[in-house]
Amino acid sequence: MKILIVEDDLITGEDLSEAIRERFKFTSLEIIGPVDNYMHAVELINEHSPDIAILDVALDDDMDAGIRLSQYLNQSHPIPTIFLSGLPKKLGFDLAKHSLPLDFIPKPVEMERLMEKIELASIYNFQRNKVENMPNLKNSIQNKSIFITTNHGEITAIPIKNLVLLEADDKLMRAYTADQAAPIHFTSPGLRNFYHSHLYLLKDFYHLGRKYVFSLDHVIQIKDNHVILPRKVSNANEDPYFRLPIPKNGDAKRLLFARLGYKLRGGLGIGDGDN
Repeated sequence: MKILIVEDDLITGEDLSEAIRERFKFTSLEIIGPVDNYMHAVELINEHSPDIAILDVALDDDMDAGIRLSQYLNQSHPIPTIFLSGLPKKLGFDLAKHSLPLDFIPKPVEMERLMEKIELASIYNFQRNKVENMPNLKNSIQNKSIFITTNHGEITAIPIKNLVLLEADDKLMRAYTADQAAPIHFTSPGLRNFYHSHLYLLKDFYHLGRKYVFSLDHVIQIKDNHVILPRKVSNANEDPYFRLPIPKNGDAKRLLFARLGYKLRGGLGIGDGDN
């Protein structure tokens, strides 16, 4: 069991580490951290692939660093997340709740509550791995496709291996596949909710801004601050590529490049003209 601890108070971080080691001393355990800043945490996530994350909502003056880390985990490596926060309860909880945490624990941390949540997270991981490795599930169509109801009322299976891009206009969605020029139109509760409800199947996809979720396996290039994806076209006059703009504000570019650096192989063009 590998537990990531992100906490900006060194003493609190060490107290958490010691308490966890004592509680789970008969368990194969690796503590990753404590680490006190966002980018170092991203590096450790990519290097160690933790099983459980304990995240402080605010790191020094970065008031939502833990929230962004949780979002990064949800996209790159979905695992149970437990938030800790010294912020006023309403503010901290409102920031954290949309990241789908296992729990939100105000500071000072109630250690027994934290240990119980870690134990639950460990059981959840065990059961999930057991189910995912069942031969009948691994080979089933349900495990390889997303089922949606089209605007014509038809239930359609979209094979994950063929899905290139999901594009949203509010609750109206378009799914573009590698083998079909016309998109599949359907409605959903919104792109973020749809993505979160299919995290397991979309574990190799990336949520970019408010409009796009795309397959990392289909990325051709990053050029001129755009993600380039292949597009099936019906005639030679159409652009055979999707060109998705990368937001220039916040951490969008750094997070995306971290994911792409992990997924891409063999010198594909990351960073060409991305200033």
